[in-house]
Amino acid sequence: MPVDSRTLGLTGFQAYCMALAAIGSFNFGWNIGSVNIPGDVLQNCVTGRKYYGPFPSCIYVGSNVAWGVITGSYALGAFLGAVASNPVIDRKGYKFTLSWFALLNVAGALLLSLTTKLPQFIVGRVVVGVAAGAANNALSTYVSDIATPRSRTVMGGSVQVATNMGIMVDNAIALGLAPPPRWRVLFSLTGAFGLLNFILFPFARESPKWLISKGQLEEARISLAKFRKGAYIDDEFNEMVEVDRLNKERTSNVNVWELICGRTPDNLRHQLLCVSSLLFFQQFSGINAVIFYSTSIINQSTKSNPADIPTLAQILSFLISVAALVFTVLGMGLGAYFGRRTLLIFSHMMMAIFSAIIVPGTIRGVTALVVTAVFCFNAFFNVGVGPIPWATAGEMTPRYAMTAMSGIGTGIGYVSTFAIGVLFPAINNWWGNYTFIFFLCWNVAAAIFVYFFVPETRDRPIEETVAKHSCGIHIVLGSKYSVIPIDHKAETAQLGRASTVEESLLDGGSSYSEVSG
Repeated sequence: MPVDSRTLGLTGFQAYCMALAAIGSFNFGWNIGSVNIPGDVLQNCVTGRKYYGPFPSCIYVGSNVAWGVITGSYALGAFLGAVASNPVIDRKGYKFTLSWFALLNVAGALLLSLTTKLPQFIVGRVVVGVAAGAANNALSTYVSDIATPRSRTVMGGSVQVATNMGIMVDNAIALGLAPPPRWRVLFSLTGAFGLLNFILFPFARESPKWLISKGQLEEARISLAKFRKGAYIDDEFNEMVEVDRLNKERTSNVNVWELICGRTPDNLRHQLLCVSSLLFFQQFSGINAVIFYSTSIINQSTKSNPADIPTLAQILSFLISVAALVFTVLGMGLGAYFGRRTLLIFSHMMMAIFSAIIVPGTIRGVTALVVTAVFCFNAFFNVGVGPIPWATAGEMTPRYAMTAMSGIGTGIGYVSTFAIGVLFPAINNWWGNYTFIFFLCWNVAAAIFVYFFVPETRDRPIEETVAKHSCGIHIVLGSKYSVIPIDHKAETAQLGRASTVEESLLDGGSSYSEVSG
């Protein structure tokens, strides 16, 4: 007899569709990293100001604040894309959203590669940001929809893997394309990736859960069978249909405002707190200061001439992006053996330690110490703080609120990214060598927050997590998992919300239960 589809790990077709969807997140990383290595060429005209026909060799900015606006405007566009994509996902689905928003990369690439004035460059950054924000928002919920509990650990890190892949490839190519006028080719390539996404993603399958929510049951069954090839899908399919029915009995899909105001059938305030805070801390950990400005941070110690492209600082920035990708994959593997809480606390505390090491290294001008600390800072981010918050919304939230929760979380993440992009040059100018003390404090605060408030969700069905934690903001101090049967009827009676789905899970046997540590 075929294996129950709910017990499957990652299947080939899941990986295929995830890879197609991840092209948008690859583009997200590409555009994050695109201003790092050519930054001195663009803003300070270190190679001299000349013209190639109507196109200048650089875009003279003149102030750190203005360059911060250029850097952060991409995140502002991503915020707009995350918000705008929510109603499109609800009405048109993931295939439509991931395909058509990708075309904005083509428009943004034209603006960036043909830039002659500063406002045009800023608008181009906003446009490609809108495309990236929509792609990341859709990918995170799409992956949650098509994954089984066992494959969520691997697939939940897909946004971060694709993002770091984009940063790494961009940094590699930028070593050769940073000098004028070649940087224009660097910025034009984002349009090629957007066009590739538009062409290929129609070959993926729509989310079975989205199809069920629209009453397209036969199409949903076909889609689920494709994602669970060779497995017995009836129980999982019926469970999806039942969950959708129960959700619709209580409410239709909620929007962002209803979720913020608490007008939801389940009390999702704790989930909202966790998702919002984790994505806020993700950005205020300091990672985007490194991604956006690692070349200038390292150059404070190497004292390289920025006109001698590629500089030592630029080469080291590329190597750091390679390490980031390696440690992201490593973090996904560790996520299969350690809980989300453990990795998040460990990741934030290690980032705090290396933030502290960067300070004396910069003060003393010890290049090896600064480079090593920046390398480790980035590496430990990608073990936990990078991939886990993106998956949190999908692992804690019922289907009817998934899109709104993801939109709020990613929106907060992008606004925080914008703030860091704009503020870091000014903070670095004011605090000088002591800048990373700012990030040390935020990482310690994040570790404390995770310890007190973030529940463990590894390998636990979403319905169980919702039942356990939909009771208002509460402390989950020391919570962990042990393999003991869950008495669903007793648990739901305690929470005052019995459910047919939970009873069917009980009939299916044992599963993971959360117990006090």
